[in-house]
Amino acid sequence: MFWINPRYQTLLAKATLESYDDAAELKPTDDHVEKQGRSTARYRLVAGDEVLSVYVKKQFRLSWWQRLLGPASSFPGPQEHAHLEKAAALGVRVPEAVFAGADAAHPCGSILATRELEGYLPLHIYIPGPLARMPAERRRQRKRALIARLVDIAQRLHNEKLYHRDFYCCHFFLRDDADRPDGFDLVLIDLGRLLHSRLPRWQVKDLAALLFSTYIPGVTRTDRLRFFKQYLGLKKLDAEAKRYAYRIQRKAERYRRHNRGRTAAA
Repeated sequence: MFWINPRYQTLLAKATLESYDDAAELKPTDDHVEKQGRSTARYRLVAGDEVLSVYVKKQFRLSWWQRLLGPASSFPGPQEHAHLEKAAALGVRVPEAVFAGADAAHPCGSILATRELEGYLPLHIYIPGPLARMPAERRRQRKRALIARLVDIAQRLHNEKLYHRDFYCCHFFLRDDADRPDGFDLVLIDLGRLLHSRLPRWQVKDLAALLFSTYIPGVTRTDRLRFFKQYLGLKKLDAEAKRYAYRIQRKAERYRRHNRGRTAAA
């Protein structure tokens, strides 16, 4: 199977990219990372005077049972494409899919391309960088608006029992945009592991991942507390909320210990 976003069909045809084989044989332009049987890279597709910059995920190593028994829709590329559409339908800003496909018989078993978020920065770079350099009052307003937006995204997903499972600051990308509410656009990326579940552990995991990733310059204890109270819809944490916060903090601390171990090993 091979799907092309109708919006880009003409441009991709001009760039001679009209089939799964064409996509699988693309050579990366830069930002290429390959590990554990998959790769991610930036590709610049040239069609006359037009250039389309996309990030493409390719999967080369799939389990035998998935190749033999799994429907094409269950392969990583088409599955993440479906996750993007599901999140977008809830009002969550996500990258735009350009093409996606799967072929159990091909050495590259699965593909997904999303349009590059040009001009955006991940939050773990934006917060200690451009945000920190803003005048104090503007910085305060932007930070409060950003917290409210993060709360909104988390609630939109979690209210539907959907969990990102890699809910870190590095997976939120921000760009100033005067035409959008609060003057910025915020996009959530990497929805390949999106899960629907009624198990509360996944909610704790998402919130703990976000908490862990906010231990960066520019994020204060007050900021974290403001997020948590807004997420729960409370003006003041009661005993139950404090117990829940403790569960999240314990999980976040496990992430910190694990990350320190990986850093030391490296």
